[in-house]
Amino acid sequence: MPECRYTLLKSGRAELEEKKSRFLAQSFFVRSEAEVAEILAAVRKEHYDARHVCSAYVLFGNPPLEKSSDDGEPAKTAGLPMLDLLRAASLCNTLVTVTRYFGGIKLGTGGLVRAYTAAAKGALEQAVIAELLPAVRLSLTVDYGLYGKVSRLAEDCAGTVLSLDFLAEVSLCLLLRAEDSARFLAALTELSGGSLTPDSTETLTCVERDGKLTPIQLSAC
Repeated sequence: MPECRYTLLKSGRAELEEKKSRFLAQSFFVRSEAEVAEILAAVRKEHYDARHVCSAYVLFGNPPLEKSSDDGEPAKTAGLPMLDLLRAASLCNTLVTVTRYFGGIKLGTGGLVRAYTAAAKGALEQAVIAELLPAVRLSLTVDYGLYGKVSRLAEDCAGTVLSLDFLAEVSLCLLLRAEDSARFLAALTELSGGSLTPDSTETLTCVERDGKLTPIQLSAC
């Protein structure tokens, strides 16, 4: 099963017409089957007069949770090709829906696969996709004499400052990519002679927005 490496930051839409049938595709970020059900219900309500609302989604997990629906189309002509797109792109926490308004001309199984695949691909291409990055959030308390050097070290290691408090000492919370955190901690040990260690560390998953790391919640729990 492909590894989940990417997810959506922004939804996408696309439309395709094939032999008078209209295919309206949408892509969404989702965190649970409950969210999937809610979105599908809304799409069906909006397009109550459509013949089919087909879908596919992948949710983060070990292994990932994958499901698809042909919604009345011939088996494996709609949902599965859309799911294959998500797998090939290593996407997770992603739902794709394609709503079909039947135009009166049958497309055949091959034509259906091509149409649903093209429509779903268009919705993914219009979305904003980001890589999932393993990261470490750590808290530090440093005296004012070392703060400047620690701050420059965090910047050199591409760290994002999440919080900063100037009290009796300086308390800061940093977010770093996993590989950068190891380099930061090694340099911190050298800088302080081993006397300065994090108050706490936490591993989590992030995406990059505008050049900065941002934690992302992949589960609704």
